[in-house]
This record gives sequence, C-alpha cells and structure tokens, in this order.
Amino acid sequence: MLFQDLLRLHRLPQTEVALCLHKPSDPIARRSLSMLADERPDLFDIYQSTHAPAPETTLRNRACLASFLAVPGGDVVFLGLFQREIGPVLSINDWLDDPGRREMLDRVDGHIARPEERAARLGGRTLFHLRRHDAFADLEKRLVCQDPGGRTYMRLAETTPLQVLEIRRHGQVAPPMPDWTELTLTRREIQSLPRDWAITLRNWRGIYLIVDEKDGQRYVGSAYGVDNLLGRWQQHTAGDRGVTRELAHRDPATFRFAILELVSPTALPEEVLARENSWKLRLDTRRNGLNGN
Repeated sequence: MLFQDLLRLHRLPQTEVALCLHKPSDPIARRSLSMLADERPDLFDIYQSTHAPAPETTLRNRACLASFLAVPGGDVVFLGLFQREIGPVLSINDWLDDPGRREMLDRVDGHIARPEERAARLGGRTLFHLRRHDAFADLEKRLVCQDPGGRTYMRLAETTPLQVLEIRRHGQVAPPMPDWTELTLTRREIQSLPRDWAITLRNWRGIYLIVDEKDGQRYVGSAYGVDNLLGRWQQHTAGDRGVTRELAHRDPATFRFAILELVSPTALPEEVLARENSWKLRLDTRRNGLNGN
C-alpha cells in the first residue's frame, strides 16, 4: 500500500500535493524537531511554514502539503496533511519580533547559531499558512512510511511513491529515551522533553555533568531534591544565566547535560554529596573546571 492510495481514497489528486520529508542532516536538530512535533506542535508548524527558494517554488504550485519527519531506522512518520495559503514575505524583523518564530529558531538551530544570525539568512522567505485536513487527522504520528531516499525534501506526490510500513496503535514521534549512560541534552531539549523522558528524569536522582560547549569547561552537580534531575536541570536552563555562583556569568544556551552516576532513591543527602565530591576530585573540576567548592 502506498501513501498515494490514501490520497486517492480521499479523492485528492496527487498533482495537488507536495510531500515535505523533513530530514535535517544535523542529529541534534532532528531530535529537537521530533520533540517539538510531540510536545510543541505550534513551533513545529512555524518551522514548516517557510522554505528555501527551490522547495518554496514547489509548494507555491501545490494546493496541499503532506508533512513527514524522518526517524531513526530509515522511516518517515506522517505529521499531517495541510491545505496551504500563500502569505506575505517575511523580513528579518518579522522573524525576530515574533516570539514563536524566535523560540523556534532557538529550539531547532540554537546550538549552531543565535536567532539573529539565523534570521538574517531567512529574511525574504514566503510564509505559508497551513490548515490541517481533518480527514487525515487520525493518521498523524501513527502512519509510518519508508523513506524514499535522496536529499531533496520537498517532492511531488505523483513522482515519489511512499510505501506504507505500518499504522501504529499510539502516535509518537520522539525516539525512546536512551540509556542514562548515553543520554546528553541541550537546554533547548530540556525545555521541550517528551513526557515519558520528563517523568523518568523526575524519578532519577544522581550526579550530573554540565559542559559549556563554548569553551569545554565542566561543572559537576547533584540532584536529590524536588523533581530530582529534571527539577535541577530545569533550574539551570530557566534563565539567560547560570543559577550557581560559578555559572552565573555563563549562558545556558551552550550547556550540555549528562549523567555521571545514578544514586538510590533512598540515599541520604550526605551520601549524595559524598558521591558528588568524589566526581569533582576525579574530574578535577575545582582546579580545572567550574566548581568553586
């Protein structure tokens, strides 16, 4: 079965549909998009409401956009069918003065460039107003197709057959949470965690590492209070400066978080602090890092 068969079932001519296969090469951007698709669909829709010149031309000549996002394993997940209306051309100020657009730039590409830099390259794009097609709403995040390959992400439906692989019972785009030994998160990812990731981190207490990717400096901390690791990391990323004395002059936008060790939920505070001190000694973050105590 092909996705095109579903279009035919709903009497939508393939020649009116553009296939938008979102698959950024940057793995951080791809994971951020999957989290936004689940937790902040408003920001994801902002992301897909403008396009580079060649894809923009394709979409201008189509009445509908079928949106997909690449996921690990070589598949693409269906995110919705939209009727599109051509809107205004966006200026640099349109990008920077709109809170939603600015937040989207920070969440998706903030690890690469600041919103001001990204907006300078995006000025002049046409805004497409996207309205969901109700007939396909039940398949959103559940329909999985095979990635047709290739780098071009805006395709013509009549020339790009999409093989349907499965229709999942529950809709989810974000990948399963990695093992704690492999988990690393940016500030933007912490601010838009999938619900199951957030629940897990809320139940975990332990010793964590912050690396400031701006210069490689490291900070060791511990989490054992309200909301455990989730609560502590959210404190670190809530503002535009770090929350401890050592991090107060640093921008959390360049922080990357990882777990050094998990401790028992019943561990006493003094036991957790002893483990934290052990990691500070082993990583030498007092003399050659950001730990002042």
